[in-house]
Amino acid sequence: MGKLSIPAKELAEEIRAAKKVGAQASKTEPRAVLARYDRKSGRIIVDLRSGVSFLFPATLAQGLSDASPKDLTQVKVLADGFALYWESLDVALSIPDLLIGVFGSKSWMSHIYKEIGRKGGSQTSPVKARASRHNGLLGGRPKKATAA
Repeated sequence: MGKLSIPAKELAEEIRAAKKVGAQASKTEPRAVLARYDRKSGRIIVDLRSGVSFLFPATLAQGLSDASPKDLTQVKVLADGFALYWESLDVALSIPDLLIGVFGSKSWMSHIYKEIGRKGGSQTSPVKARASRHNGLLGGRPKKATAA
């Protein structure tokens, strides 16, 4: 089998182009420089190269929801700032995904959204209590119409 060879000039051009793309990506893509766990709030705080910081509850992230505070404090920034990693938990999370609100696999996110909706629907407030009392005075919830 013969060797595949690329002329030196063509290879140099490809390397130059790749470096240019990499330099541009370094300026524009979100990359973490520091991440830490805040025990008081239960949140992961991420500082980006751009000077922007964001935080998210550890309970939202797949693999972190049941982790101990000790394990959560062991977060590292990897992949030139594109990922967070907890070695003891074997959990890696993508910075771009976290920024758009993706905290795990599709099935994990489905579970999280269902849980958020369930909790949101069970919340009580003075406004809900007033509406409920008002509906009760009117005879309660209207009956569902049946098909004839």
